[in-house]
Amino acid sequence: MSKRNIKDAFLLLTVLLYSVIYRIFIFQKALKYSESITGAFIILLAFISIILLGFRKNKTTKIKHYISSVTFCIVIAFFVISYGLGLAVGFLKNAYSLTLPAIVDNIFSPIVIIICTEIFRYVVINGNKDKKIVIVLTTIVLMLFELSTSMKAINFADFAGVFRVATSTILPIISKNIVLSYLTYHVGYKPTIFYRLVMDLYAFVMPIIPDLGDYLNSMIGIGLPFLIYIYAARSLDEYNNGIEKTYGKETFRLVDLPIMIFIALLVCLISGFFPYYMIGIGSESMFPKINKGDAVIIHKIKNKKDLKTGDIIAFKLKEKTIVHRLVEIEKVDGVTYYRTKGDANNSRDSINLTFDSIEGVVKLDIPYIAYPTIYLTEFLNGER
Repeated sequence: MSKRNIKDAFLLLTVLLYSVIYRIFIFQKALKYSESITGAFIILLAFISIILLGFRKNKTTKIKHYISSVTFCIVIAFFVISYGLGLAVGFLKNAYSLTLPAIVDNIFSPIVIIICTEIFRYVVINGNKDKKIVIVLTTIVLMLFELSTSMKAINFADFAGVFRVATSTILPIISKNIVLSYLTYHVGYKPTIFYRLVMDLYAFVMPIIPDLGDYLNSMIGIGLPFLIYIYAARSLDEYNNGIEKTYGKETFRLVDLPIMIFIALLVCLISGFFPYYMIGIGSESMFPKINKGDAVIIHKIKNKKDLKTGDIIAFKLKEKTIVHRLVEIEKVDGVTYYRTKGDANNSRDSINLTFDSIEGVVKLDIPYIAYPTIYLTEFLNGER
């Protein structure tokens, strides 16, 4: 093994060892000081990596500058769109103190960790551009490092909880680190530091946060880095094929617009931002009209006059959405109750359903498209 390989192995194993120590000891015994300890470790690691591997100056070129600009534009677009959606769905008040001393205290350690982590990534990757295995291992090690220092305890017996952690934390971290390493390899450390400083820290300083919900936040965490990757890869491909003068203008192609709009509309539809939203059907109680695995489009209602006997409605029951047919509307002691029944059931639902629990009326049935989601949910809940 060459001296260079030994140095690479030493640095990566050091990060892995710290990740293990963090979960076994720091997370359990010294959580209050965890960010300070991690900050001190990553500063030392970045310093040692520069001593061992050197710091090669990152030459700025037209394509590198352009990709950095693309990263900046996509992040800004994210804020414009998310806060625009916030006008429709509402905002959450920032849970952190927004006094200047509190902001500085909250973000100082994360800033140090982000900058030093990305410098470490740059030093290792930039010094091993001819060794793809080192780049892959560096990406994996930094994924594990971020996961170990950012994840809470997981109850592996709770399959649904594990799934939520996977979609809200694990997959976004994997997606982000893959794209950060790609940008580091092709561009350098500037766009990666910018991306992380903005996306990882804005929640500490913004007075209000769009109430997008777990689903959409997960989609953003997973999809936003790969959106940057798509445009960066396209620009690099055009540049490397000699389209130097026109790649900047052709990167954002007109054909991308309807695709992006369709994806955004689909995500918003599933998330429930519009007057219409979509859910999957997990039972055969409405057979043959609606089958298990179908998806239905539901129109939200705000007026009792929008309901009539015979409608198929969606209503909440113990945090679960039920889709059954409205078979009777009656008043008892001045209170209006809505009686429902599944078409395939022998009897009515034994609940006193009020208007406040009704979410909307089913307008469209789309066969089978929700079956994979229903299957996965049943598997995670131990029903298969």
